[in-house]
Amino acid sequence: MFEILKAILFGIVEGVTEWLPISSTGHLILLNQFVKLSVSDEFYSMFEVVIQLGAILAVIVLFFQRLNPFSPKKSPAQKRATWDLWAKVIVAILPSGVLGVLLDDWMDAHLYNYITVAIALIAYGAAF
Repeated sequence: MFEILKAILFGIVEGVTEWLPISSTGHLILLNQFVKLSVSDEFYSMFEVVIQLGAILAVIVLFFQRLNPFSPKKSPAQKRATWDLWAKVIVAILPSGVLGVLLDDWMDAHLYNYITVAIALIAYGAAF
């Protein structure tokens, strides 16, 4: 029962921080430092992904028409603009995707901890 309450707390933190210009994943990492779920590391890694699924689905539902280049409701110009948007997104994520794949283990070992996350959140908070 206590684990369910903790999971609900994680959901609340995810839900609140997802809509703000701050890292929801970073806040989950910080919360996990203070409120540990009694689960395996593998389960917690999966939990972090699944708990963010609601936000991902919300974006898909809210922006489906805008992001769908196959919509029959769109004019040819709107379809072309949607394809241009998708092309820009793909080009924009290529550098981080390549670096993410190449440096994944190093980043997990050195940057995926509560101290680094707290420093980054404070720095970006001050910058905002």
